[in-house]
Amino acid sequence: IKIDGISKPERFYTGREVSIKHHESVIWEAMMGPFGGCYALRKSLYKPVPDHFLVDDFFINMSVLEQGSTCISNLLATVSEDVSNNPREEFQRKKRISAGNYQNLLRFRSMIFKGGFGVGFCFFSHKVLRWIVPFLVIITLTISTVLGLNSDLYLLLALLQLLVLLSPVISYILRKIGIHSIPLRFISHFVLMNMALLAGFFRFSGGIRNNVWQPTNRNQD
Repeated sequence: IKIDGISKPERFYTGREVSIKHHESVIWEAMMGPFGGCYALRKSLYKPVPDHFLVDDFFINMSVLEQGSTCISNLLATVSEDVSNNPREEFQRKKRISAGNYQNLLRFRSMIFKGGFGVGFCFFSHKVLRWIVPFLVIITLTISTVLGLNSDLYLLLALLQLLVLLSPVISYILRKIGIHSIPLRFISHFVLMNMALLAGFFRFSGGIRNNVWQPTNRNQD
């Protein structure tokens, strides 16, 4: 964990994901996605992943739930993995995952309503809501800007939203002059990852023909 990169926000994010998936398992037996290759499943439940799908682990997870079986996160299982510290590397990784997420959303969209209440609730609240955040940000900024033409309050809200969206630039400039703000790093990381989500959506919209990708360099100096 280094002060000059994104390893702290990434570790926090991973910790929250572990907690959420554990509670999904306890309450609904419907964990929303394992961590990469850190999972095991019954051979009889395996369904072949389409050749062009980028996020195979989530596809396998959802196909198991689609068959009426359960997905469990076991906190007793021990897995070690480096967290990324390079914003550019992590942006590209999140962009790829995002494109794959929209593939899975299109494939398993019926699970929101037909997968049982627990599965549908976990899928929508944990995954779908997160995947549409970039579009909600664009909508709220547009509305605030339009309303701000006749209201100082909404103009202020629009300016504050713009300031948050510019946080990656502000954080980068401060790091270059030796100023490290951890709260600002968290905010800028959140913004960058949502930008990666949006970039992934555009990649998905353009069509994905293969699932070849470059592994992220996790352990950087």
